[in-house]
Amino acid sequence: MKSSMALAVGLAAVLAAVISLPAPAAFAATINVDIVPGASTKTTDAFSPNPVNANVGDTIVWTNKDSAIHTVVSGNLDDGPSGVFGGEGDQLIAPNKTQEWTATEEGEYEYYCSLHPAMVGTVVVGAGGGGDEPTTSTATAELGGNSYEVTSTSADNSITAAEIAAGESVTLTFDGPGAAEVTLPKSMVSGSLMVDGAAAEVVDEDDQSTTISVTVPDSGSVEITGATVVPEFGVIAALVLAVSLVAVIGVARFKGNLFGLGRF
Repeated sequence: MKSSMALAVGLAAVLAAVISLPAPAAFAATINVDIVPGASTKTTDAFSPNPVNANVGDTIVWTNKDSAIHTVVSGNLDDGPSGVFGGEGDQLIAPNKTQEWTATEEGEYEYYCSLHPAMVGTVVVGAGGGGDEPTTSTATAELGGNSYEVTSTSADNSITAAEIAAGESVTLTFDGPGAAEVTLPKSMVSGSLMVDGAAAEVVDEDDQSTTISVTVPDSGSVEITGATVVPEFGVIAALVLAVSLVAVIGVARFKGNLFGLGRF
């Protein structure tokens, strides 16, 4: 009787502990924004993407792809810095360096470069990061009689199509902009992955696939390139045929020498 009572008390304690555990953190994404080459001569196109769409909890990372130094300061030239991000002693972003900010409240935030005020951008923060749960969607690309499944996890959008340009790139299409984590089979594309010309942020990787973080622009599509993209079936067949011919010629020459028939 006492042991049963002790067991009941113990189970109750475990249940209470489980209930009191904090809820899992909401899905948050890292959203990359480039300060593009030649940005100092540009305006609304100095930052890409612009505007950038994010959710509460997401982190925006600005990377300076230009050769000049820039700043990212919330606010505008007329009213000055708003103090939401940047502006602390005009934080300088040297070439290939970054600045980041994590969104904590919904809203629309203007920003600019204090060194080149014509450079302007906007961050639009929604509430999705505070409540929407990520969902998984898939799309299948086909080439040369083979199928390649691409998986996307996102609270913002779903993947709707995947298309292979043989030996060149993979284009992924989504039903809207936002952040997503995409898993691509290595048999389709692998090695030094790039997203729309910028180095991909690798989230996970194994022998079969690579998962990367992407920010889908308003156009709804991103282009993935890598060291290797699956070629057309005809190219594979040609390579196999070439290897086979070399092997046949090698065997024929060996037999010719072995039986005194001379070289072929």
